[in-house]
Amino acid sequence: MATIENSTGVPHFWFEQTGPDGEHLDVLVVRATFAFGVNGQPMTVTPEQQPIAYGDAYSDSVESDPLRAVITEDGDLLPYKPGTDVLIVGHAVAPAGIAQPSWLASVRVGQMRKTLRLHGPRNFYKTFFGWRLGPSEPVAYVPLDYRLAYGGCIDVPAALTAESIAYTIKHPGNPAGCGWLPKPSAYKHLPRAARRHIKDWIKGKKFLPAPQIESEATPVRYPFQNVDAQGFSTIARWCEPRLSWQGTYDDEWHAARNPMLPKDFDSRYYQSAAADQVCSPYLIGDERVVLTGLLSDDREMCLPGWRMVAAVTRASGESTLCIFNLDTVRFDLDSGEASLVWRAHFDFVDPVVEIALAAITGGLMSDSPSMTAMPNGENTR
Repeated sequence: MATIENSTGVPHFWFEQTGPDGEHLDVLVVRATFAFGVNGQPMTVTPEQQPIAYGDAYSDSVESDPLRAVITEDGDLLPYKPGTDVLIVGHAVAPAGIAQPSWLASVRVGQMRKTLRLHGPRNFYKTFFGWRLGPSEPVAYVPLDYRLAYGGCIDVPAALTAESIAYTIKHPGNPAGCGWLPKPSAYKHLPRAARRHIKDWIKGKKFLPAPQIESEATPVRYPFQNVDAQGFSTIARWCEPRLSWQGTYDDEWHAARNPMLPKDFDSRYYQSAAADQVCSPYLIGDERVVLTGLLSDDREMCLPGWRMVAAVTRASGESTLCIFNLDTVRFDLDSGEASLVWRAHFDFVDPVVEIALAAITGGLMSDSPSMTAMPNGENTR
């Protein structure tokens, strides 16, 4: 266990992790909380700091119905992220706080930009000619929750499956969502009785809640549409594309790799933001931020300009300077605060015995030594 001197005034946590090939790593993660800036000014550190998140936190349904749960707080105890996640949680407020049927909401952090359309509650209605999308109800805010994005699932009783195990047909990117119905190709592999159950379930529906969060470029028009779920918040580990990036856990893995990660593991699995909200290379920490259609007024500010650095002493006596990666920026609209998370990892070949941790502002010398971005052998396809 290394001795850590933390002069930053913000929380840190030192823990062990295992790399892709079973190698042991020490990981130091630092989280700092800042109040939103105004008029283009940098964010300011808050007197009360949010603690390290020791694991993912989920909605209430995680115990009774995990596929329909969403992540409310993503955990910090990861070995590595290949880019910076930009996340937005809370309630998006209509412009000027005035109720509207829909509006555009966008975020810009440095070169990263994303725009979505938000709606008040609305429904799909079944008609003689097919499904029709009804009007949106005017609202003053919309929760940024994947349960309001396109998606959903249909449960199949165990008695109707070949293995006598309950089964769920789900939207691969968002089983917790709404407004989606599966095409026959999604359940053609099931026994006849199960297929009939799903068809009867769909036939019995007269209306469906339609998504309130959607792409501006590809809006959702009907329940069988082949589009991705959209959101600004955290994607659950069991949703695509994260599910595919975890690799293949098959008989070959059990025989040759267990408990190491699969050979086709992709480190993008550790990213909890949608791909268009991941910044690569990493954010530096002083980028311009513009939030539009998310607060009652448009907000322009800058990230706080902190760089997290550490003087590291190893068992051999070697001393180096480590520059941490800023790999998570999480905006909480309800509190008006942002959490920034920095991370560095160290191998066991020459163990770390002392760390002096500091936060600095302004530029760093270009020839300053930095921490290797990832352990050798990690798949970064």
